Amino acid sequence: MVVKQIHHEPCDYYSFGNKIEAELRDYERLQKAGIRIPRMHTVDIEAERIVKDYIDGPTVMELLNSGTSVEPYLPQVRDMAAKAMAAGLNIDYYPTNFVVHNGLLWYVDYECNDYSEQWDFEHWGIQYWQSKVNLRNYRDEDYEAVCDFLIELNRKDRTHINWNWARFEWMMEHPEFDKSLRSSIGLWWSEGKVVGAAIYDMYFGEAFCGALPEYEALYPEILDYACRELKDDSGLAVAINQENAAEIRAAELAGFERIDQKETIMELSLDRDFSSKLPEGLQLREMDQIADREALEWLFWQGFDHGDDREAFERSLDPVSHVRRHFNKALCLSAAAPSGEPVSHCSLWFHPDTDYAYVEPVCTIPGYRGKGIASALLSEAFSRAKALGAKKAYVISDLPFYEKLGFEKAQHYSFYRKA
Repeated sequence: MVVKQIHHEPCDYYSFGNKIEAELRDYERLQKAGIRIPRMHTVDIEAERIVKDYIDGPTVMELLNSGTSVEPYLPQVRDMAAKAMAAGLNIDYYPTNFVVHNGLLWYVDYECNDYSEQWDFEHWGIQYWQSKVNLRNYRDEDYEAVCDFLIELNRKDRTHINWNWARFEWMMEHPEFDKSLRSSIGLWWSEGKVVGAAIYDMYFGEAFCGALPEYEALYPEILDYACRELKDDSGLAVAINQENAAEIRAAELAGFERIDQKETIMELSLDRDFSSKLPEGLQLREMDQIADREALEWLFWQGFDHGDDREAFERSLDPVSHVRRHFNKALCLSAAAPSGEPVSHCSLWFHPDTDYAYVEPVCTIPGYRGKGIASALLSEAFSRAKALGAKKAYVISDLPFYEKLGFEKAQHYSFYRKA
């Protein structure tokens, strides 16, 4: 057992009232709420002492200070938080108030207060339960860690699917991506993995800001970094899922204002068969984004309406060789004319650690449009992705072309700008 002696230290921001009465009242409230707390044995009201069970084990704060992950105990503290909220209470989520004994989490303090969202676990306590987080700028060797972060970010919650590992990989080698700015990408690290990121989109002025769910308290800090380091002369814009109230609130508190710019993610279930017959005279061809780079970029140049001036195209070529670390050329499909020149193309991106394919890019040169070529290529690519384990496909678009293929609008994003 342990004896607790009530103290009356001065506090400028909180009025405790009668502390011993508060302890007795809060003990009963916590018991009724079903919070795991040590049993109270006796109380000496006059001496303001309480005798209660001693719970042997490290506090959560001691675990954090020793570098031990407390993630295994987050489900337990969240269960306590849910019970407390159901009873109209908040407990004190500071890590010194929790002890781990035989794998079980105990709330060893008796303090509780009426519920307020501002002081619940997800809005206040979580920040103190995170292992030490360090901000570091992007290095080339961080590539895989960023991909792993984006895969984990979208594993269960798809509200950030507009930024996924495939978009990152596609963007990093895009001709319009300003590689000279890469070291400005901000990465937040904990226990050897990326838990938050601020990544510019092609060049400064637009950025992705996100954190893993258990590190969502970092979001305001990530936004602040992006505002300082990733803005252009007009400021910074970020796309936020319309269902993500916490991120919207953080952006508004940081001075961002919603603008008339939107982004839509469409989703297709791959639980059906796909027909993929190309028009007569065209042949299916797998493309290698490294070996066939110039042929592909010439197709993209024409397919995205830059014209047919070959000399202008060649002047635009990036002399730096490309790297596609996770690319599968079996999902990079073109339709080739009898001359052998590719005239239409689609790429799907699939990672075995995910259950979805990402569409990027799709195009057809002007003279071959309207013949169903891109639809046939996508259907073949969907069949192949499905065989690899993909259950869904996503595309950043709201075009009727994708609706005809069976895509449905799934995620909606609004842009928020800060000058």
